[in-house]
Amino acid sequence: MDAQKTGKLINFLRSKKGITQKELATLINVSDKAVSKWERGDGCPDVGILPLLAQALGTDVDSLLNGELAKREITPEEAEAKLKEQGPKIKIYDFKRPDYFGRNQLRDVWICFTIFCEKLKSDFAGIRKDLYSIQLCSVDQLTNDEFMQSIPQQSFFYSYDYNNNGFAIEVDPQIGKQLLRQDLKKYPELLECDVEFLQIAYINSFAKRMQELLYENTNKTNSLEEFEKPLTQKTMLPRSANEPNGQMCMLVSFEVETDNGKGYINIQFNYYYCINILSKYGFFNHDDLKLHQLTNIKAKHFDDNCFVEFGRFMPDSFDFEAGSIFVTDLNYNQPLNVVVGKDVKYKGQVVAVDENFAIRISEILPEDKIIHYDEDHYIALRLGGRYLSKEVEAKVQEGTVLELGVECGAPLDIIQDGKCVARGEVVIVDDTFGVRIID
Repeated sequence: MDAQKTGKLINFLRSKKGITQKELATLINVSDKAVSKWERGDGCPDVGILPLLAQALGTDVDSLLNGELAKREITPEEAEAKLKEQGPKIKIYDFKRPDYFGRNQLRDVWICFTIFCEKLKSDFAGIRKDLYSIQLCSVDQLTNDEFMQSIPQQSFFYSYDYNNNGFAIEVDPQIGKQLLRQDLKKYPELLECDVEFLQIAYINSFAKRMQELLYENTNKTNSLEEFEKPLTQKTMLPRSANEPNGQMCMLVSFEVETDNGKGYINIQFNYYYCINILSKYGFFNHDDLKLHQLTNIKAKHFDDNCFVEFGRFMPDSFDFEAGSIFVTDLNYNQPLNVVVGKDVKYKGQVVAVDENFAIRISEILPEDKIIHYDEDHYIALRLGGRYLSKEVEAKVQEGTVLELGVECGAPLDIIQDGKCVARGEVVIVDDTFGVRIID
Protein backbone atom coordinates (compact mmCIF):
# COMPACT_ATOMS: atom_id res chain seq x y z
CA MET A 1 0.00 0.00 0.00
CA ASP A 2 1.39 3.40 -1.06
CA ALA A 3 0.59 5.79 1.82
CA GLN A 4 0.68 8.88 -0.41
CA LYS A 5 -1.62 7.43 -3.10
CA THR A 6 -4.03 5.92 -0.60
CA GLY A 7 -4.13 9.15 1.43
CA LYS A 8 -4.87 11.18 -1.68
CA LEU A 9 -7.69 8.80 -2.63
CA ILE A 10 -9.21 8.96 0.88
CA ASN A 11 -9.14 12.78 0.74
CA PHE A 12 -10.76 12.76 -2.74
CA LEU A 13 -13.55 10.34 -1.80
CA ARG A 14 -14.25 12.12 1.51
CA SER A 15 -14.49 15.52 -0.21
CA LYS A 16 -16.70 14.01 -2.92
CA LYS A 17 -19.14 12.74 -0.27
CA GLY A 18 -19.15 16.18 1.39
CA ILE A 19 -18.12 15.01 4.87
CA THR A 20 -15.41 16.32 7.18
CA GLN A 21 -12.51 14.34 8.58
CA LYS A 22 -14.28 14.27 11.95
CA GLU A 23 -17.49 12.90 10.42
CA LEU A 24 -15.56 10.16 8.58
CA ALA A 25 -13.70 9.29 11.78
CA THR A 26 -17.02 8.90 13.63
CA LEU A 27 -18.35 6.56 10.94
CA ILE A 28 -15.40 4.16 11.25
CA ASN A 29 -14.72 4.57 15.00
CA VAL A 30 -11.25 6.15 14.82
CA SER A 31 -9.93 9.58 15.77
CA ASP A 32 -10.03 12.47 13.31
CA LYS A 33 -6.25 12.75 13.80
CA ALA A 34 -5.91 9.27 12.30
CA VAL A 35 -7.90 10.34 9.22
CA SER A 36 -5.77 13.49 8.92
CA LYS A 37 -2.62 11.38 9.18
CA TRP A 38 -3.80 9.06 6.39
CA GLU A 39 -4.73 11.91 4.07
CA ARG A 40 -1.33 13.53 4.55
CA GLY A 41 0.32 10.26 3.59
CA ASP A 42 2.03 9.91 6.98
CA GLY A 43 0.59 6.44 7.53
CA CYS A 44 -1.90 3.85 6.28
CA PRO A 45 -5.14 2.49 7.75
CA ASP A 46 -4.91 -0.90 9.45
CA VAL A 47 -5.94 -3.76 7.20
CA GLY A 48 -8.73 -4.68 9.61
CA ILE A 49 -10.41 -1.29 9.21
CA LEU A 50 -10.26 -1.18 5.39
CA PRO A 51 -13.68 -2.85 4.80
CA LEU A 52 -15.45 -0.33 7.08
CA LEU A 53 -13.49 2.58 5.55
CA ALA A 54 -14.32 1.40 2.01
CA GLN A 55 -18.02 1.20 2.89
CA ALA A 56 -18.01 4.71 4.42
CA LEU A 57 -16.30 6.17 1.32
CA GLY A 58 -18.42 4.24 -1.17
CA THR A 59 -15.55 2.28 -2.72
CA ASP A 60 -13.89 -1.14 -2.41
CA VAL A 61 -10.91 -2.45 -0.46
CA ASP A 62 -8.80 -3.08 -3.59
CA SER A 63 -9.10 0.59 -4.61
CA LEU A 64 -7.86 1.70 -1.18
CA LEU A 65 -4.97 -0.79 -1.32
CA ASN A 66 -3.97 0.35 -4.82
CA GLY A 67 -4.54 4.04 -4.13
CA GLU A 68 -6.72 4.47 -7.23
CA LEU A 69 -10.29 3.72 -8.28
CA ALA A 70 -10.93 0.59 -10.29
CA LYS A 71 -11.98 1.52 -13.82
CA ARG A 72 -14.86 -0.34 -15.41
CA GLU A 73 -17.70 0.36 -17.82
CA ILE A 74 -21.09 1.11 -16.28
CA THR A 75 -23.91 -0.84 -17.89
CA PRO A 76 -27.04 0.99 -19.11
CA GLU A 77 -29.03 -0.81 -16.39
CA GLU A 78 -26.64 0.46 -13.68
CA ALA A 79 -26.79 4.00 -15.06
CA GLU A 80 -30.60 3.93 -15.05
CA ALA A 81 -30.69 2.51 -11.51
CA LYS A 82 -28.29 5.20 -10.34
CA LEU A 83 -30.48 7.94 -11.79
CA LYS A 84 -33.49 6.51 -9.96
CA GLU A 85 -31.55 6.48 -6.69
CA GLN A 86 -30.56 10.12 -7.01
CA GLY A 87 -32.88 12.47 -5.20
CA PRO A 88 -32.67 15.38 -2.82
CA LYS A 89 -29.86 15.01 -0.30
CA ILE A 90 -31.49 15.23 3.12
CA LYS A 91 -29.48 15.68 6.31
CA ILE A 92 -30.24 16.82 9.85
CA TYR A 93 -29.56 20.55 10.16
CA ASP A 94 -27.34 21.25 13.16
CA PHE A 95 -27.91 24.79 14.42
CA LYS A 96 -24.69 24.48 16.43
CA ARG A 97 -22.76 23.81 13.23
CA PRO A 98 -24.61 25.50 10.37
CA ASP A 99 -23.38 25.41 6.77
CA TYR A 100 -23.28 29.13 6.12
CA PHE A 101 -22.29 28.96 2.48
CA GLY A 102 -24.39 27.41 -0.28
CA ARG A 103 -23.18 25.10 -3.02
CA ASN A 104 -23.13 27.91 -5.60
CA GLN A 105 -20.98 30.11 -3.37
CA LEU A 106 -18.50 27.31 -2.71
CA ARG A 107 -18.38 26.63 -6.45
CA ASP A 108 -17.50 30.28 -7.13
CA VAL A 109 -14.74 30.10 -4.52
CA TRP A 110 -13.45 26.92 -6.18
CA ILE A 111 -13.35 28.61 -9.60
CA CYS A 112 -11.53 31.62 -8.16
CA PHE A 113 -8.86 29.55 -6.44
CA THR A 114 -8.37 27.30 -9.48
CA ILE A 115 -7.22 30.47 -11.24
CA PHE A 116 -5.16 31.30 -8.16
CA CYS A 117 -3.28 27.99 -8.52
CA GLU A 118 -2.12 28.92 -12.02
CA LYS A 119 -0.93 32.35 -10.88
CA LEU A 120 0.77 30.82 -7.84
CA LYS A 121 2.55 28.20 -9.91
CA SER A 122 3.85 30.97 -12.16
CA ASP A 123 5.08 32.93 -9.13
CA PHE A 124 6.78 29.91 -7.56
CA ALA A 125 8.34 28.80 -10.83
CA GLY A 126 10.63 31.80 -10.69
CA ILE A 127 11.96 30.57 -7.35
CA ARG A 128 11.78 26.80 -7.70
CA LYS A 129 12.22 24.86 -10.94
CA ASP A 130 11.44 21.54 -9.23
CA LEU A 131 7.80 22.34 -8.40
CA TYR A 132 5.68 19.83 -10.28
CA SER A 133 2.21 21.06 -9.44
CA ILE A 134 0.04 23.23 -7.23
CA GLN A 135 -3.58 22.16 -7.37
CA LEU A 136 -6.75 22.93 -5.45
CA CYS A 137 -7.98 19.83 -3.61
CA SER A 138 -10.88 21.02 -1.42
CA VAL A 139 -13.16 23.89 -0.42
CA ASP A 140 -14.96 23.11 2.83
CA GLN A 141 -16.71 24.73 5.78
CA LEU A 142 -16.02 23.55 9.32
CA THR A 143 -15.39 24.83 12.83
CA ASN A 144 -12.08 26.30 13.96
CA ASP A 145 -11.45 23.43 16.37
CA GLU A 146 -12.12 20.85 13.63
CA PHE A 147 -9.50 22.58 11.49
CA MET A 148 -6.99 22.69 14.34
CA GLN A 149 -7.51 18.99 15.01
CA SER A 150 -6.91 18.12 11.35
CA ILE A 151 -3.45 19.73 11.03
CA PRO A 152 -0.11 18.74 12.61
CA GLN A 153 0.51 20.00 16.14
CA GLN A 154 3.54 21.85 14.82
CA SER A 155 3.36 23.52 11.43
CA PHE A 156 4.11 26.78 9.66
CA PHE A 157 1.19 28.97 10.75
CA TYR A 158 0.59 32.62 9.83
CA SER A 159 -2.42 34.54 11.17
CA TYR A 160 -3.53 37.62 9.26
CA ASP A 161 -5.67 39.17 11.99
CA TYR A 162 -7.82 36.02 11.93
CA ASN A 163 -9.69 36.73 15.18
CA ASN A 164 -10.59 40.17 13.85
CA ASN A 165 -12.36 38.93 10.70
CA GLY A 166 -9.20 37.98 8.83
CA PHE A 167 -7.63 34.76 7.58
CA ALA A 168 -4.78 32.37 8.35
CA ILE A 169 -2.34 30.36 6.22
CA GLU A 170 -1.06 26.97 7.38
CA VAL A 171 1.69 24.96 5.67
CA ASP A 172 2.36 21.31 6.47
CA PRO A 173 5.88 20.75 7.88
CA GLN A 174 6.81 18.33 5.09
CA ILE A 175 6.11 20.66 2.17
CA GLY A 176 7.31 23.68 4.17
CA LYS A 177 10.71 22.07 4.72
CA GLN A 178 10.90 21.07 1.06
CA LEU A 179 10.17 24.63 -0.05
CA LEU A 180 13.05 25.73 2.19
CA ARG A 181 15.21 22.99 0.61
CA GLN A 182 15.68 21.20 3.90
CA ASP A 183 15.78 17.46 4.47
CA LEU A 184 12.86 16.73 6.80
CA LYS A 185 14.48 13.51 7.99
CA LYS A 186 17.73 15.23 8.83
CA TYR A 187 16.07 18.33 10.34
CA PRO A 188 12.68 17.09 11.62
CA GLU A 189 12.11 19.86 14.16
CA LEU A 190 10.58 23.22 13.28
CA LEU A 191 12.50 26.34 14.25
CA GLU A 192 11.42 29.96 14.58
CA CYS A 193 13.85 30.89 11.83
CA ASP A 194 12.14 28.39 9.50
CA VAL A 195 8.83 30.18 10.06
CA GLU A 196 10.52 33.52 9.35
CA PHE A 197 12.30 32.36 6.19
CA LEU A 198 9.21 30.68 4.72
CA GLN A 199 7.27 33.90 5.23
CA ILE A 200 9.89 35.98 3.43
CA ALA A 201 10.33 33.54 0.55
CA TYR A 202 6.74 32.44 -0.07
CA ILE A 203 3.98 33.47 2.33
CA ASN A 204 4.22 37.24 1.81
CA SER A 205 3.72 36.92 -1.95
CA PHE A 206 1.15 34.14 -1.45
CA ALA A 207 -1.07 36.31 0.79
CA LYS A 208 -0.68 39.39 -1.42
CA ARG A 209 -1.58 37.48 -4.57
CA MET A 210 -4.62 35.92 -2.88
CA GLN A 211 -6.00 39.25 -1.63
CA GLU A 212 -5.56 40.84 -5.05
CA LEU A 213 -7.40 37.97 -6.74
CA LEU A 214 -10.33 38.17 -4.31
CA TYR A 215 -10.56 41.90 -4.90
CA GLU A 216 -10.55 41.43 -8.68
CA ASN A 217 -13.65 39.23 -8.41
CA THR A 218 -15.76 41.76 -6.48
CA ASN A 219 -17.84 44.74 -7.54
CA LYS A 220 -14.96 47.18 -6.73
CA THR A 221 -17.20 49.30 -4.49
CA ASN A 222 -14.44 49.19 -1.89
CA SER A 223 -10.70 49.56 -2.21
CA LEU A 224 -8.14 46.78 -2.13
CA GLU A 225 -7.20 47.86 1.40
CA GLU A 226 -10.54 46.46 2.62
CA PHE A 227 -9.29 42.96 1.75
CA GLU A 228 -5.77 43.30 3.08
CA LYS A 229 -5.12 42.07 6.59
CA PRO A 230 -1.81 42.57 8.44
CA LEU A 231 0.28 39.61 9.58
CA THR A 232 -0.36 39.59 13.34
CA GLN A 233 1.15 36.25 14.34
CA LYS A 234 3.60 33.70 12.95
CA THR A 235 4.16 30.55 14.88
CA MET A 236 4.89 26.85 14.63
CA LEU A 237 2.19 26.14 17.27
CA PRO A 238 -1.18 26.85 15.55
CA ARG A 239 -3.23 26.33 18.71
CA SER A 240 -1.48 29.30 20.29
CA ALA A 241 -3.54 31.52 17.96
CA ASN A 242 -6.48 31.07 20.42
CA GLU A 243 -9.19 30.92 17.75
CA PRO A 244 -12.81 30.61 19.00
CA ASN A 245 -13.45 26.86 18.95
CA GLY A 246 -17.07 26.68 17.83
CA GLN A 247 -16.90 29.43 15.22
CA MET A 248 -17.38 28.34 11.61
CA CYS A 249 -14.75 29.04 8.96
CA MET A 250 -14.17 28.34 5.28
CA LEU A 251 -11.15 26.18 4.42
CA VAL A 252 -9.40 26.19 1.04
CA SER A 253 -6.69 23.51 0.65
CA PHE A 254 -3.96 23.10 -1.97
CA GLU A 255 -1.72 20.17 -2.71
CA VAL A 256 1.85 21.17 -3.58
CA GLU A 257 4.21 18.64 -5.17
CA THR A 258 7.97 18.89 -5.63
CA ASP A 259 10.56 16.41 -6.81
CA ASN A 260 10.93 15.24 -3.17
CA GLY A 261 7.27 14.71 -2.29
CA LYS A 262 4.03 16.55 -1.66
CA GLY A 263 2.14 18.33 1.12
CA TYR A 264 -0.70 20.75 1.82
CA ILE A 265 -1.16 24.50 2.16
CA ASN A 266 -4.43 25.56 3.83
CA ILE A 267 -6.13 28.95 3.88
CA GLN A 268 -8.54 29.34 6.79
CA PHE A 269 -11.02 32.20 6.32
CA ASN A 270 -12.85 33.72 9.26
CA TYR A 271 -16.60 33.46 8.70
CA TYR A 272 -17.15 37.22 8.82
CA TYR A 273 -14.31 37.85 6.36
CA CYS A 274 -16.15 35.53 3.93
CA ILE A 275 -19.48 37.23 4.56
CA ASN A 276 -17.95 40.59 3.59
CA ILE A 277 -16.46 39.16 0.40
CA LEU A 278 -19.45 37.08 -0.67
CA SER A 279 -22.19 39.52 0.30
CA LYS A 280 -21.05 43.05 1.08
CA TYR A 281 -18.52 43.29 -1.73
CA GLY A 282 -20.42 41.23 -4.31
CA PHE A 283 -18.00 38.34 -4.87
CA PHE A 284 -18.46 37.16 -8.44
CA ASN A 285 -21.19 39.75 -8.89
CA HIS A 286 -21.07 40.09 -12.68
CA ASP A 287 -22.71 43.34 -13.75
CA ASP A 288 -23.36 41.98 -17.25
CA LEU A 289 -25.53 39.13 -15.93
CA LYS A 290 -28.94 40.15 -14.59
CA LEU A 291 -31.59 37.53 -13.96
CA HIS A 292 -35.25 38.44 -13.70
CA GLN A 293 -37.80 35.86 -12.66
CA LEU A 294 -40.87 35.87 -14.93
CA THR A 295 -44.33 34.95 -13.68
CA ASN A 296 -46.71 33.30 -16.12
CA ILE A 297 -49.82 35.44 -16.47
CA LYS A 298 -52.01 32.34 -16.19
CA ALA A 299 -50.18 30.99 -13.16
CA LYS A 300 -52.11 31.27 -9.90
CA HIS A 301 -50.09 32.59 -6.95
CA PHE A 302 -50.68 31.07 -3.53
CA ASP A 303 -49.54 32.83 -0.37
CA ASP A 304 -47.70 30.78 2.24
CA ASN A 305 -50.09 29.21 4.72
CA CYS A 306 -47.69 26.81 6.47
CA PHE A 307 -44.89 28.13 8.70
CA VAL A 308 -42.11 26.63 10.79
CA GLU A 309 -41.63 28.60 14.01
CA PHE A 310 -39.54 28.57 17.18
CA GLY A 311 -42.59 29.89 19.01
CA ARG A 312 -44.84 32.95 19.46
CA PHE A 313 -44.33 35.49 22.22
CA MET A 314 -45.75 38.64 23.78
CA PRO A 315 -44.65 41.70 21.73
CA ASP A 316 -43.80 43.86 24.76
CA SER A 317 -40.83 41.57 25.60
CA PHE A 318 -38.88 42.59 22.47
CA ASP A 319 -36.61 45.57 21.90
CA PHE A 320 -35.39 45.44 18.30
CA GLU A 321 -31.82 46.61 18.67
CA ALA A 322 -29.11 45.07 16.48
CA GLY A 323 -27.01 42.65 18.52
CA SER A 324 -29.71 41.93 21.10
CA ILE A 325 -30.20 38.24 21.86
CA PHE A 326 -33.60 36.86 22.83
CA VAL A 327 -33.70 33.43 24.46
CA THR A 328 -36.68 31.13 24.00
CA ASP A 329 -37.78 28.30 26.31
CA LEU A 330 -37.20 25.70 23.57
CA ASN A 331 -34.29 23.27 23.92
CA TYR A 332 -32.32 22.86 20.69
CA ASN A 333 -33.09 19.12 20.70
CA GLN A 334 -36.84 19.73 20.77
CA PRO A 335 -38.98 19.80 17.60
CA LEU A 336 -40.26 23.07 16.15
CA ASN A 337 -43.89 24.10 15.64
CA VAL A 338 -45.43 23.67 12.19
CA VAL A 339 -48.27 26.18 11.93
CA VAL A 340 -50.95 25.66 9.29
CA GLY A 341 -53.22 28.70 9.10
CA LYS A 342 -53.59 29.62 12.78
CA ASP A 343 -53.12 26.13 14.19
CA VAL A 344 -50.00 24.27 15.36
CA LYS A 345 -50.86 20.92 13.76
CA TYR A 346 -47.44 19.27 13.61
CA LYS A 347 -44.05 19.12 15.29
CA GLY A 348 -40.94 18.63 13.22
CA GLN A 349 -37.17 18.46 12.99
CA VAL A 350 -35.23 20.89 10.81
CA VAL A 351 -33.34 19.25 7.96
CA ALA A 352 -31.51 20.49 4.88
CA VAL A 353 -32.70 19.41 1.44
CA ASP A 354 -29.80 20.24 -0.85
CA GLU A 355 -29.38 23.99 -0.15
CA ASN A 356 -32.77 24.77 1.41
CA PHE A 357 -34.30 24.38 4.85
CA ALA A 358 -37.04 21.79 5.25
CA ILE A 359 -39.00 20.27 8.12
CA ARG A 360 -39.34 16.53 8.71
CA ILE A 361 -42.63 15.82 10.49
CA SER A 362 -41.96 13.98 13.75
CA GLU A 363 -45.41 14.26 15.36
CA ILE A 364 -48.96 14.83 14.15
CA LEU A 365 -50.88 16.45 16.99
CA PRO A 366 -54.25 14.92 17.87
CA GLU A 367 -57.27 17.20 17.85
CA ASP A 368 -57.21 17.78 21.62
CA LYS A 369 -53.55 18.91 21.54
CA ILE A 370 -53.66 21.25 18.53
CA ILE A 371 -52.59 24.77 19.57
CA HIS A 372 -54.83 27.50 18.17
CA TYR A 373 -53.38 31.01 17.84
CA ASP A 374 -56.11 33.64 18.04
CA GLU A 375 -54.08 36.54 19.47
CA ASP A 376 -54.07 39.74 17.40
CA HIS A 377 -50.77 40.97 18.87
CA TYR A 378 -47.78 38.62 18.91
CA ILE A 379 -44.15 38.10 17.89
CA ALA A 380 -43.28 34.98 15.90
CA LEU A 381 -39.76 33.66 15.28
CA ARG A 382 -40.24 32.15 11.83
CA LEU A 383 -37.69 29.92 10.12
CA GLY A 384 -39.56 29.81 6.82
CA GLY A 385 -42.83 29.04 5.13
CA ARG A 386 -44.52 27.43 2.13
CA TYR A 387 -47.93 26.90 0.57
CA LEU A 388 -49.55 23.67 1.73
CA SER A 389 -52.47 22.55 -0.42
CA LYS A 390 -55.32 20.47 0.98
CA GLU A 391 -54.17 17.55 -1.18
CA VAL A 392 -50.63 17.64 0.19
CA GLU A 393 -51.83 18.19 3.76
CA ALA A 394 -54.02 15.09 3.52
CA LYS A 395 -50.92 13.01 2.73
CA VAL A 396 -48.76 14.38 5.57
CA GLN A 397 -47.59 11.69 7.97
CA GLU A 398 -44.68 11.14 10.35
CA GLY A 399 -41.48 11.25 8.29
CA THR A 400 -42.91 13.55 5.59
CA VAL A 401 -40.39 16.20 4.52
CA LEU A 402 -41.83 19.63 3.64
CA GLU A 403 -39.38 21.91 1.84
CA LEU A 404 -39.34 25.62 2.75
CA GLY A 405 -38.61 28.51 0.44
CA VAL A 406 -35.49 29.66 2.26
CA GLU A 407 -31.80 28.82 1.93
CA CYS A 408 -29.95 27.09 4.77
CA GLY A 409 -28.22 29.58 7.05
CA ALA A 410 -30.38 32.51 5.89
CA PRO A 411 -31.64 34.86 8.64
CA LEU A 412 -35.04 34.01 10.09
CA ASP A 413 -37.96 36.43 9.93
CA ILE A 414 -39.27 38.06 13.08
CA ILE A 415 -42.99 38.57 12.53
CA GLN A 416 -45.03 41.11 14.48
CA ASP A 417 -48.79 40.93 14.01
CA GLY A 418 -48.38 39.32 10.60
CA LYS A 419 -45.64 41.59 9.24
CA CYS A 420 -41.87 41.06 9.11
CA VAL A 421 -40.31 43.75 11.32
CA ALA A 422 -36.76 42.38 11.79
CA ARG A 423 -34.41 39.53 10.94
CA GLY A 424 -32.05 37.55 13.10
CA GLU A 425 -29.70 34.59 13.23
CA VAL A 426 -30.34 31.48 15.29
CA VAL A 427 -27.99 31.00 18.26
CA ILE A 428 -27.77 28.40 21.02
CA VAL A 429 -27.65 29.79 24.57
CA ASP A 430 -26.97 27.07 27.18
CA ASP A 431 -28.58 24.43 24.90
CA THR A 432 -31.64 26.64 24.34
CA PHE A 433 -32.70 28.27 21.07
CA GLY A 434 -32.28 32.02 20.84
CA VAL A 435 -32.16 34.69 18.14
CA ARG A 436 -29.69 37.53 17.68
CA ILE A 437 -31.13 40.61 15.96
CA ILE A 438 -29.07 41.49 12.86
CA ASP A 439 -31.41 43.66 10.77
